[in-house]
Amino acid sequence: MTGLPERAARAAYPAPLGRHTRYMLASYLRHIFMVAAALMVIALTIDLWPQIPLLTADPARGALGVAWSIARLAGLRVCDLLPPFVPFATFLGVVWSEVVFTASHERMLIWNSGRSPLQCLAPAVLVGVLLGAGLFVMDAYLRPAAIAVQIRERFGREGLRLDRTQSGGNHWVALPDGLLRAEIEYGPPLKLHNATIYRFNADGLLQEVDTAALATPLPSGGEWLLQNGHFWKAPAATDEPLSLGATREEPETLFSQRSIPLTLNVLWLGNLGMSPQYLTMAELRSLARAQIVSADAAGFGTRLQALYSEAFLPGLMAVLAAALAMLFIPYRVRPLPMIGVLMAGYLAHFSVTAFLLMGEFGYVWALAAGWFVPLLVLLGNAGVLYVIQKRRGLGASLHITPALPAAPL
Repeated sequence: MTGLPERAARAAYPAPLGRHTRYMLASYLRHIFMVAAALMVIALTIDLWPQIPLLTADPARGALGVAWSIARLAGLRVCDLLPPFVPFATFLGVVWSEVVFTASHERMLIWNSGRSPLQCLAPAVLVGVLLGAGLFVMDAYLRPAAIAVQIRERFGREGLRLDRTQSGGNHWVALPDGLLRAEIEYGPPLKLHNATIYRFNADGLLQEVDTAALATPLPSGGEWLLQNGHFWKAPAATDEPLSLGATREEPETLFSQRSIPLTLNVLWLGNLGMSPQYLTMAELRSLARAQIVSADAAGFGTRLQALYSEAFLPGLMAVLAAALAMLFIPYRVRPLPMIGVLMAGYLAHFSVTAFLLMGEFGYVWALAAGWFVPLLVLLGNAGVLYVIQKRRGLGASLHITPALPAAPL
């Protein structure tokens, strides 16, 4: 016999719950948890240390009471401090695991077994699914719930700062056709005290002034009830020459109750001073669609898009870490490539934060602020993985090895 026909390579597709995948998934999660815990120790120390005097001010609490208050506040603050760190902690944890994997020569063993680089991404994808879902739930639901507890109980620095039972003080608010100055009682129900409303005509001239001791929104929406005030309207324009020596008093009309149309979003006004990340999903969706004459409008839309996109960020960062490790440190850990891998992860993390800040201040469209960097990371991942696959002669195929001729008998 001269030999057998050529044998095609065996196609092997990722086993999401295979033994190697479970092993790497456990390693990733362990190191991610350690990185996140270290970051939280630093963040909680910085956040809680100035608040210790607030928690120890009442001597009747005793040592156990103070310890319980500190532990409870720490648990509530974790929901606020942890979400921004999760994607970067994911990247660092995966890189840590890959360094250990390379240093122990396990990467060489796995690649010599014929497992393709794309198949090696199954643990990173699973990490992204688990942490992305957890991050979305924590940031979209647990974070507003935790801050609501602090506000309701006036617990800690944030609870005192955002106390809704206190008067918001005098505010100037821009309206589509004028200005509003009032002292805000957040409620609920929302009330405006000592309100003054200035209305302008199409030419920008003062047309009407309404003042009231109390103003409340009517259930019908779009109208407000003014109580115990007076209003003034500008007289009709005439062609009479203005006499500098003459004085003419323009009368004001008193009223006990008067309803006027007022284009003012009640939900936005009731949450004035609250950061967008402390609002519930229902409030964010409503305010993101509302027409608000304020710089806050950009922040609501950006925050909503950030919540949607951050569900994918841990997965993208995990795949980025695994792909860069397979490209630059596949067989041994060298200092310069290692620094480049870490800098790439930090640059991605910094870019996400920078674009979100630009979106909140209205410099970037909200959709672009939330999705531009994640899409850029996705494209970068695809490019790195293509280079790795091409180097191994696989292209976009999931085959274990390229086609090889059968060995002669």
